[in-house]
Amino acid sequence: MRITAKRKTAAFLSRNVIILSIVSFFTDIATEMLYPIMPLYLSDIGYGIILIGLIEGISQLVTGVIKLASGVYSDHLQRRKGLVNAGYTISALAKPLMALFPTYWAIFGFRLLDRFGKGIRNAPRDALLADASTPVNRGRVFGFHRAADTLGATLGPLITLAIMYFYSENITLIIGLTVIPGVAAIIAGWFIKEPGNKTELPAVEKAGMRGLYRRLQTQYRTASPNYKRVLYLITIITLIKSTDIYLLLRARELGLSDLLIISAYVVYNLTGTFIIYYLGSLGDRIGFAKTFAVGALSLAATYMLLSQNELPLLLVFAAFIIYAVFQSVYEGLTSAWISLHIKQKDRASGLGVMMAFQAAATLIGTLAIGFAWTGFGAKIVFAVTGLLAVALAAYLFLTNQRDYNSMTDFGRKPYVEDIKKLTIENENFRTAVWTGQQMQVTVMSIPVGGEVGLEVHRNIDQFLRIEDGEAIVRMGPREDELSFERHAQTDSAIMVPAGMFHNVINTGSKPLKIYSIYAPAEHPYGTIHKTADQADREELAELLEDDD
Repeated sequence: MRITAKRKTAAFLSRNVIILSIVSFFTDIATEMLYPIMPLYLSDIGYGIILIGLIEGISQLVTGVIKLASGVYSDHLQRRKGLVNAGYTISALAKPLMALFPTYWAIFGFRLLDRFGKGIRNAPRDALLADASTPVNRGRVFGFHRAADTLGATLGPLITLAIMYFYSENITLIIGLTVIPGVAAIIAGWFIKEPGNKTELPAVEKAGMRGLYRRLQTQYRTASPNYKRVLYLITIITLIKSTDIYLLLRARELGLSDLLIISAYVVYNLTGTFIIYYLGSLGDRIGFAKTFAVGALSLAATYMLLSQNELPLLLVFAAFIIYAVFQSVYEGLTSAWISLHIKQKDRASGLGVMMAFQAAATLIGTLAIGFAWTGFGAKIVFAVTGLLAVALAAYLFLTNQRDYNSMTDFGRKPYVEDIKKLTIENENFRTAVWTGQQMQVTVMSIPVGGEVGLEVHRNIDQFLRIEDGEAIVRMGPREDELSFERHAQTDSAIMVPAGMFHNVINTGSKPLKIYSIYAPAEHPYGTIHKTADQADREELAELLEDDD
């Protein structure tokens, strides 16, 4: 029996990974230089609350729609570089043009153009990152790219803060200067190399926009009651929060200078960076419904503070810090929460429906609050929305949301079963049978000549036991140095330390039946992978879910 060779691997920091990270770094500098000052700039040149809200709401809607459709033609065209560069170029040029043409429709048009560029570049960019990675190093590749992206997002408002301090809060100058990181991103983008072998993005539609619409419509119609319940709750939360720009405008109404407003925004970003991991852990411990209740209470506290006629500087900063708690929950956990109620084969469609609802809710909520602000004043608007957030938090605390109700994964509750029987009868490549807070049990069926696949779990220890079949076990400190090799058979136990590259290859004449224990859990609750290819594609989809 021929032993399957380990999968071909790509260098972790390949040319495209480094260049795409540089491009995202410069682009996010430009984006975050502008975001906290745009509502202030629009207000200075005569825009009212309603018009500012309209621009932001429609921009978010356009972004949502384009992002939803951005994967439709990515694999069909099979040309990544051109779309990536076009998207970054459009965004880079649209930003500084807002300073040259400060008219109502010009600002509106350039803002939409900026968001359009963001939408069309995301899918092909992610495909390039996937092309440059393998299941072994994909997490590191995407993690490195996001780290560069986040660094740019942190430096952007700090640069704005410095310019405002030394140049008397010259907002027009800041908008114009975004051309520098924008051009740097464009230049870097031309060094991207078009790959020969292309990785297909997960769940890309081949039937165009009509096919995409039909799939989303079918997904919504056939979704479970729990999926729809979570979808409606996320939509309500989106309606209440509307957009962050109203917080910035309210801070100005309360007497903060533009310099202090940008400082508060920087503090808000830094707070979110430090707490998002712990809020995710909280969701695992107490459930997503109650974690979102904590977020809703944070939103309520923020709005109640900002509803005051006068507020000391420290309390305004406190409001931004508290708001970071809500935003970390909302931005970090919405996909995780709703994914629990989507079959893995329908994950992209289920998330697409949620994105469409969020985009529409953002537009409606932004306009509603804008009209209410104009008609009744900011104090009433923030007080009423704060009370709505309190009511939502109470509902989330008291309701019994069933986040863990898979028919195959019995985690989070007592469970006794014949593990040998479960393992032998399993026909899927991988099925999670119990996913808890600190441990996960899966059963696997590896076809003749197949393999688990070379992989590494950086912070997870793993135990595997062969219930039926024969295999070769390989391990090593690096993917190209698998110095440990042992034969294994029925009743063999395999221990894999965290950080160790490993593979289990079926060398027998029948499917290899294994059960595996991860500590802590490695795969999402309710995971079912019918084939190894499906496992690779869905693990890539998990990386793309939270990518922005």
